[in-house]
Amino acid sequence: MPIPRAKKEQLVAEYTRLFRQVEAVIFTDYRGLTVADMNDVRRRLREAAPESRWTVAKNTLLRLALQQAERPVPEDVLVGPTAVLFAFEDPVAPAKVLKQYADENEHLKIKGGFLGDQPLSAAEIEQLATLPSREEILATLVATIQGPAQQLVSLLQAPHRELVLTLQARGNNLRNKLRERGG
Repeated sequence: MPIPRAKKEQLVAEYTRLFRQVEAVIFTDYRGLTVADMNDVRRRLREAAPESRWTVAKNTLLRLALQQAERPVPEDVLVGPTAVLFAFEDPVAPAKVLKQYADENEHLKIKGGFLGDQPLSAAEIEQLATLPSREEILATLVATIQGPAQQLVSLLQAPHRELVLTLQARGNNLRNKLRERGG
């Protein structure tokens, strides 16, 4: 059933807007996936990267939208059935989901995509999927910053701690001497 012209124009406008806003785009071939498989991919993407969107699209509409968004058109990628992932924040998390699913299910194939304005091959997207996620990088950064700060606090407290321990020992020593004299 053909898509009405008004609907096509609406889709091209939507895809153009998305191509201008996204951090990354990943094109996939979903030929052979069942509806249940497609829903499973979407569920995994929602869990790992709720800001992402994975949708089936006609290649001709994607071409038009890419041109309107002033992005390069990857002609070798826009062949056959295409589902496109739009990643708005962390591009690594959805790339990991797609790569893991493609490893588990031979029917999902990563074709290529973009990171910013940089075109990526399928192999480069698979490399992207091996990087730590944004949350993992932030956790590492916090730990890196926090470690020296904790050492500094401990270092600054050390003289006070030593003074208190010395005074306690001196006080205990004086008390013992007084007991010996008085007792």
